[in-house]
Amino acid sequence: MRKGVLVAFVVVAAATLSYQLLETPVEKLRQDATVRRVQDFMARHGTDKAIAFVGDSLVESASFSPALCGRPVFNAGYAGAVASGVLQLLKEFGRVGFAPAIVVVSVGVNDSLVVDRRPFAESYQEIVRRAGAHGGKVFVVSLAPIADTGVLANAIDRARFADIDRTIRQTARDRSLALIDVGTLNTPAKAQVEDGIHLSADGYAAWTGTIESAIGGRCP
Repeated sequence: MRKGVLVAFVVVAAATLSYQLLETPVEKLRQDATVRRVQDFMARHGTDKAIAFVGDSLVESASFSPALCGRPVFNAGYAGAVASGVLQLLKEFGRVGFAPAIVVVSVGVNDSLVVDRRPFAESYQEIVRRAGAHGGKVFVVSLAPIADTGVLANAIDRARFADIDRTIRQTARDRSLALIDVGTLNTPAKAQVEDGIHLSADGYAAWTGTIESAIGGRCP
């Protein structure tokens, strides 16, 4: 009985924390820190056009190759990101003059944990529009699979998760964008860690491998 109560408490606490990321300056602080990293990156690489990854903690924790398609890679992921936050980050890219050759968008799982201030579909449409506004190529990444159980997986709204994934795929079709489908990850062991959402080493190997292969096959 106590174990069940503890698990329930952890789930509620995790969901509450995610919600607070939307209602407090935490996400803004993470965006600002990312923008500072962007400016440092621009100072180091000059006029080199980068490949930029934007998204949540799945992106942030990924070990992408330092260069793809002969271009430097910049990881702009940050923990807790929801679609409206990624949209704001892309606006900041424009403000500081950061215009990547390729923008890879991987966001949505946090939007299935909490309800954002703005509907996901609205934010996502503007994300892909802004991502391509500087003339760069845009790749969109489907949602990665989540486990049947886990502290965070149990807090997922499964219907909203499926709807978000459909929105990503439909947006790719409607706008003729390159879709990177990571909905199935073939791994020798479990693709997720114990929370049921974040990726294990095997999960990351499959996830990043799929993404990098897709980009490498369609270099601009």
